[in-house]
Amino acid sequence: MYRMKKMFVLFLSALPFFACTEKREEAKTTADPKDAVIENLLTRRSIRKYTANQVERGKIDTLMKCAIYAPSALNKQPWEVRVIRNKELLTDINNRFLAFAKGKKLSGSASRAGEPGFSVFHSAPTLIVMAKDKNNTGALLDIGLLSENVMLAAHALGLGTCPIGSVVPIFNDPANADLLKTINLDPAIHDVAIAIALGYPDETPPVKERFAERVKIIE
Repeated sequence: MYRMKKMFVLFLSALPFFACTEKREEAKTTADPKDAVIENLLTRRSIRKYTANQVERGKIDTLMKCAIYAPSALNKQPWEVRVIRNKELLTDINNRFLAFAKGKKLSGSASRAGEPGFSVFHSAPTLIVMAKDKNNTGALLDIGLLSENVMLAAHALGLGTCPIGSVVPIFNDPANADLLKTINLDPAIHDVAIAIALGYPDETPPVKERFAERVKIIE
């Protein structure tokens, strides 16, 4: 069992985040400070390669303050957030995923789970885990909004993120109930909705195609 003092388990306070008020079809950057929010939205990328440098605690605190200013239905804020920086625990989570993935045909980057040195969270030094009450399926939307705040704020701070869905079954497997307890979640009450890898980017991914034709304006 890991001692909680070796982990950062952050319960959160407050800072306003951003709202996008301009529509664009293509990602374009601008030097105009008043468009910084839009530029941040259009230049964020999922990062799958990180440096070994840990994210400073001050930046973590800022991210979490931005996170909890995400909108939620009836302002219920139905989430539990855990920020895991403990190397031993991160290794344990990855090892549990490798055992889960053995013999399975998985999609995306998880399909490489059999390769030497594979990390389900791309060897990021920090993993953010977001959980909800098992009986509150509507909370998934709220956690999606929470996640977007984290990823956009991280990009604004020069950090990289990647949402990790592959690891969710590991946390929610009854056989891994001890894992939830380790991060101060109750497996009888909570299940994990998403995890986010966090760290300093060691790559600059190209812009991927966006399907503008899927947006229709009804006048």
